[in-house]
Amino acid sequence: MNNTCEIFAHRGSSIDHPENTMAAFQAAYEIGADGIEFDVQLTKDLVPVVIHDETLDRTTTGYGLVSDHTKEQLKTLDAGTWFDTQYADESIPTLEEVLVWASDKFIKLNIELKGHVNQRESLIQKVIPMIQTYQLERHVILSSFDHVCIKEVKKLAPEMEAAAIVTAALHEPLTYLRSLGVEGYHYMSPLLLKEEAGVLIDAGVHIRPYTVNEEDMLRRYIQWGCAGIFTDHPKLALTIRDEK
Repeated sequence: MNNTCEIFAHRGSSIDHPENTMAAFQAAYEIGADGIEFDVQLTKDLVPVVIHDETLDRTTTGYGLVSDHTKEQLKTLDAGTWFDTQYADESIPTLEEVLVWASDKFIKLNIELKGHVNQRESLIQKVIPMIQTYQLERHVILSSFDHVCIKEVKKLAPEMEAAAIVTAALHEPLTYLRSLGVEGYHYMSPLLLKEEAGVLIDAGVHIRPYTVNEEDMLRRYIQWGCAGIFTDHPKLALTIRDEK
């Protein structure tokens, strides 16, 4: 198997822990995941916090928009009980909490930038200096479905890897990615044919499919030579990758 393919735990080890919580991140680290993937957006008082949905309803005891609440308000919510009552003490992490946790660990952080376009500039201005403060520039990938945002990231922090996320196959993806100046292409599995993937890999693009949970698909993408894979099952993916 291709042992250079990095396994990213999607929202942490989310198959057996509440997604985007410190418990899920710690579990992914303990099983040996190469990286964790998580989502960041801004609170009402412009604090970057880790939560996937724009609304609180699905994964917390709160309701309404994340951006309508302050950090202090969000910190009163339970972000674990929806998954299992044993995680009742889990809260919504701030980005800073995750960076502090990661600062003494050998683990990559794929930070997906989310939120409304009118918060784009504020989000970038908050996230990039925070990463630099903890000297994690070389351990971070900044990704987004907002390609305007990700192009701006590369202007402001060219030393950080950035990636465009897509949900549809692109025409001439290499040309497009080079126009953005990004290194990474995070595509919804299975949008690429093997030969298309090969062209991108040969050109030095870091391709990483998401969210890959089936054993046969994990094995396929590892064999292709993908730079990484996002999965809810990091333990399974690591077992397959490390097969002799």
